[in-house]
Amino acid sequence: MTGRSTPRGAYTGRPCRGCRTPIPSRLYLCGDCWDQLPPVARRALNRRDDQATARLRQLYDHVDSGRPLAELEITA
Repeated sequence: MTGRSTPRGAYTGRPCRGCRTPIPSRLYLCGDCWDQLPPVARRALNRRDDQATARLRQLYDHVDSGRPLAELEITA
């Protein structure tokens, strides 16, 4: 055992915030919703640094407001 409580790629039953489809653990959105994001936003969300949590919050705020995923702009 590697110390992980959930194996990589396991389905948690947690719904995608964009479309409510169950998504694998460790993902922000399902694949279909992720593909709707602009490439610049996807690259920003993939970066792991001090601002990663702020970028994730921007994504979730955008989705929760009901705006189209294709219009997401990450500023952090």
